[in-house]
Amino acid sequence: MAKYNKTLHLIASKLGISDEEKVLRKAAEFERLLETKSTAGSNITDTSKVVICLDLAASLYGTEFDVKQAIKYSGLRPTVYANSKKIISNRLELDVDRLSVAVLCASLQNSGVQALAEKILEQYKQYSKVELDMSLPQYVCMAVYQACRISKVKVSKSKIIEKARLKPAQWNKLEADWSQFADTHFAVKKRGKKEVKNSIENVEENVPMEVDSSKQEEPIETFEPYEQWKKRMLDSAYSELKELEKSQSDKLKDMVMSPRRSPRKTPQKYSPYKSLNTKGSVRLLFPIESN
Repeated sequence: MAKYNKTLHLIASKLGISDEEKVLRKAAEFERLLETKSTAGSNITDTSKVVICLDLAASLYGTEFDVKQAIKYSGLRPTVYANSKKIISNRLELDVDRLSVAVLCASLQNSGVQALAEKILEQYKQYSKVELDMSLPQYVCMAVYQACRISKVKVSKSKIIEKARLKPAQWNKLEADWSQFADTHFAVKKRGKKEVKNSIENVEENVPMEVDSSKQEEPIETFEPYEQWKKRMLDSAYSELKELEKSQSDKLKDMVMSPRRSPRKTPQKYSPYKSLNTKGSVRLLFPIESN
């Protein structure tokens, strides 16, 4: 039996495949290949790499493999384990059906942005200070997304994120970096569209507009200056006030010139100081007693 890495042999024995010599040999080969590949941009631990290498080797030979136990020994969550397995599979060039710009554009029915997406992907690889594997799905998806954004082509962002196998927070961080790069290196396309728009507007300005002559003949409404309006309103108010004062003074004169009538005096019907018939008689102040 050949000598393998202690970690590799220990995990293989726990997974129950320590007797599968060809699987162990292939997993050791994958592990050595990974050491020559760049691991920049990934947080995969050595133990996780060993577990995933065993998983890939077992899948290659069709050997039974307990994935649940493998995820447990890798120390990763199921989703992280699946993404890490995909990354290592791409670096080892084992996935023949891996995502490409052409395949993604065809699935999204946006083949018109394929050339621009490939150009963005190639230039970002030269722009990046860290060596990156641009065949990874997140970079392919981001290149296509930026190409659609620059070309103003509608695309389902949720579908692209799903194919990128990233969490929303990871996607937002990657999008901010790529958007800044795309706006800087591909702003010529935006300026070109802006120039075309400006030229169209200039042409529209130079074209004479047909105006209906009947509308031009309508009288233009003029407004009286404020000072004139103020003077006119004050003069009108003063004249009305004078007329009111004159009418009140005339009424007062009429009341003074007319004689005042005294109240009508009517004699009392049974006055003690008057007799009923005073003609030819003397008025007595006291009544005469009769014997």
